[in-house]
Amino acid sequence: MSAPPFQSDSGIPTAGAERQVLDAAIALAPTISLERVVHETAQQLRRVVQYDAIAIALSDVELRPFELVHHSGFDTNTDALIQSLAPIWKRAIVDSTRVVRELPQGQELTVPMSSGAVRGAITVVLNVTDTAEQFQELESLTAGIARQAATAIDRARDVDRLAHRQRLEAIGEVSAGIAREMRNPLFGISSAAQLLRFRVRDDPVIERNVGRILREVERLNGVVSSLLEYGRPAPMQIALADPDAIWHSVLITKRGLLESRALVVRHHPAESRSKCELDPEQIAAVFSNVLSNAVDAAPEGTDLVLTSASMPKGTWRCRLHNEGAPIPPEVLPRVFDLFFSTKPGGAGVGLALCQRILDDHGGTIGIESTADSGTTVTITLPNRKTDELATADTNG
Repeated sequence: MSAPPFQSDSGIPTAGAERQVLDAAIALAPTISLERVVHETAQQLRRVVQYDAIAIALSDVELRPFELVHHSGFDTNTDALIQSLAPIWKRAIVDSTRVVRELPQGQELTVPMSSGAVRGAITVVLNVTDTAEQFQELESLTAGIARQAATAIDRARDVDRLAHRQRLEAIGEVSAGIAREMRNPLFGISSAAQLLRFRVRDDPVIERNVGRILREVERLNGVVSSLLEYGRPAPMQIALADPDAIWHSVLITKRGLLESRALVVRHHPAESRSKCELDPEQIAAVFSNVLSNAVDAAPEGTDLVLTSASMPKGTWRCRLHNEGAPIPPEVLPRVFDLFFSTKPGGAGVGLALCQRILDDHGGTIGIESTADSGTTVTITLPNRKTDELATADTNG
C-alpha cells in the first residue's frame, strides 16, 4: 500500500489527516440508523486507509458476547471470526488502546470505539509496505474515524429510543381508548348476569353458565385495568432509593408464593450499594411481575438466583435466573410485545408494562434463555448516586 499524500514522515498527524477525519465526521453526521452508520464507517475507512478486510463489533458496558455488525474481506465464517477477534476487541476497549498484530498477509489493527453507552471496536487488515511513521498515521486516522463512528452510533441509538418511546406512547393511547370503551359494556354484562342469577335460582344449567359469564367478565376487567395502567401510567414520584432494598421488600411480599412452590431466592445485592433516582412503587411493580414470571417457569423445589452489581458509568444491574424450560427461540423476540402471552388466559400486558416503566426510567430489561443455561432476566437502571452503604441482610 502506498502512503496517502497527506502523511508526513514524522508520524505527527498533518492538517490533511485531520481533514480526512473531519470529512468522515461530516459524512456520518446525517446517519440516524445503526445499519447506515456502520456502512458509512466502512466506506470512510476504505477511502482513507484502503484496508483488505474489516470487522466492526459492538458490545455493552459489561463487554458480554460481541455482536458483529459489519465485516468483509475475511475468509472465516462469522462465529469463528468473533471467537478469534473477541479477546483483541476486549483488550482494545478495556485498555483504551490500539492493538496491532502481524499477519502473513499484512498487519491487523484494532481500535476501540467508545461514546456514551457505546462500546465496540474496529479491526482492519492492512497490506502495509509503508514506514513505521506512515503506519502510525494510518493508526491515528483509523482511531479518529472510530471515535466519530462511536458518536454516530450513540446518536442513532438515541433516535431509535425516541422512536420506540413514541411507538409505546401511541400504543398506550390506543390501549387506553379500547379499555375505556370496554368498561361500560362489561359492567352491563355483569349486571345482567347477576340479575339473571337472582331471577332463576333453581336452574343448575343457568347457574353454571352465569358463573362462567361472571368469571370471564372478571378476567376482562383485569385486562381493562392493565390496559389503562399501560396507556395512562401514573406520574412518576421520583426519589433516591436503593433498588436492592426494593427487591428485598418484594421478596418478603412474595414469600407465600415462593413457599407454595418450595422455591428459594438466593439474593446477592451489589457490594457497592447504589441509590438511583426512581419511582419505588413502579420499580417494585416491575420486580414483582418479573419474579412472578420466574416462579411460574421454575421447577418446583429449585433455587432462583438474584445477583446485583454496580457497573461502570453509574449503572445498577440485576439478573434473576431460573433453571426452568427455555423460552422457544421463535417466542423470545416477542415476550415484551403488548397482548402477547403464552399463558392460558394471559393478557400479555405485564412484561410490556415492565418495559415501558423501565424506558421511562432510562433503564432496560432483557431476557436470555437457552436449554443449557436456563432463563435470565436482566434489568438495568441509571445510577445517579453511588454510596458505600452499610451492608444489610437482604437475603429475605
